Amino acid sequence: MNPTNPTNSTNPMNPIRLSILGAGNWGKNHVRVFCTLLGNENVIVCDPDPSRREAMLANYPGIGVSPAPVYEGVDGVVIATPAVTHFKLARQALLAGKHVLVEKPITLTSREAEELVDIAKHEERILMVDHLLEYHPAVQKLKELVDQGKLGRLLHLTSQRLNLGVIRSEENALWSLAPHDISVILYLLGEEPVEVAAHGAAYLQPGIEDICYLTMRFASGALGHVHVSWLDPIKTRRLSAVGERKMAVYDDMQVEKLVLLDQYAELVQGTFKPRRGEAEPVSIPSGEPLRNMAEAFIESVRTGVAPMSDGLDGLRVVRVLEMAQKSILMEG
Repeated sequence: MNPTNPTNSTNPMNPIRLSILGAGNWGKNHVRVFCTLLGNENVIVCDPDPSRREAMLANYPGIGVSPAPVYEGVDGVVIATPAVTHFKLARQALLAGKHVLVEKPITLTSREAEELVDIAKHEERILMVDHLLEYHPAVQKLKELVDQGKLGRLLHLTSQRLNLGVIRSEENALWSLAPHDISVILYLLGEEPVEVAAHGAAYLQPGIEDICYLTMRFASGALGHVHVSWLDPIKTRRLSAVGERKMAVYDDMQVEKLVLLDQYAELVQGTFKPRRGEAEPVSIPSGEPLRNMAEAFIESVRTGVAPMSDGLDGLRVVRVLEMAQKSILMEG
C-alpha cells in the first residue's frame, strides 16, 4: 500500500488515520471500535500473521493491512501486541512523530515507562495507556460519588479479578490482570501507595504466578487489596469501596453494576455497632468502555489535551507492579 501524508489532526474536518499493531484476541476489538469511529479506510491493521490480516479484510472491507508496522501516513498508532514489545514499538512510533495508544501494562519496567513519557513530552505527542476500567461508566460514576463525599473518607478498597481463563506463558497473573484493578484504585484514591506487599504462587508453570494477592498502603491511611487469578472456579470481576459513611460495590458480572450501601460502623455509647441500611442501585449511563476509551484517544489527538489515562498514569501502575513483583520474589 502507499500511505498518503498524515492528515492535520487538529482540524475536526479532517479524518484521523491510525495504524493498529496487532489483531489478536484484544487487538481485533480495537480494529472493530476504531473502524466504527473513523471508517475502515482510515485504519491500517499491522500483523505478521496472514490469516489475521485476511480476517480483518473480510470483516472490514477497505481497511489497510501490512505485515510490518506502518508509521508513515498516519496520525496515531495503537499498540495491541504482547507486553514485552510495548516499549520498543511505542518508542518507535513516538520518535516517528505519532500519537500512541498502548495496551496495558504500558511497559514492563518503570525505567522504560519514564523514557516513553519523556519522549512524548519532547515530541509533543499524546501517550495514552488503555486502562480500560477508568472509562467504564460504573467506575466513573463511583469516582463521582467518591469525589462528592458520598462515601466519606475511603478506608479500604478490595478488588477481585478471578477466572479459569486465559493462562499465559509470557507474563504472570499479576502483570496480565492486576493493571486494571491497580489503575482503578489509584484513580479512585487520587494517590500512589507508599507501601506495596504481595504474595503469589506458580502452580502450573515454574516462575509464572497463577495467583497473586497484592496490598497497597496509602499516605491517607487507606488500604487497597487486589486478588487476581487465572486458576479459579468462579469468574469474578468485583470491587468494593468502604468509606466512613457508606460503602459501594462495583460488580461487572451483575445486571446492576454499581450499588451504594448505607452501611458503616456507628459509635453508640462508646461501642461500635454495624449499621445496615438499604442497598441502592446506582443509575449509570450506557456506553462500551472500549469505545469510550477510543473516543478519548481521538479527542486527545485532535485537541492535544492529555487523556485521563496518560503516560504518567501508566507509569504509576508499572511502579506498583514492579514493587509487587519484587515483594513476591522476597516472599512478601
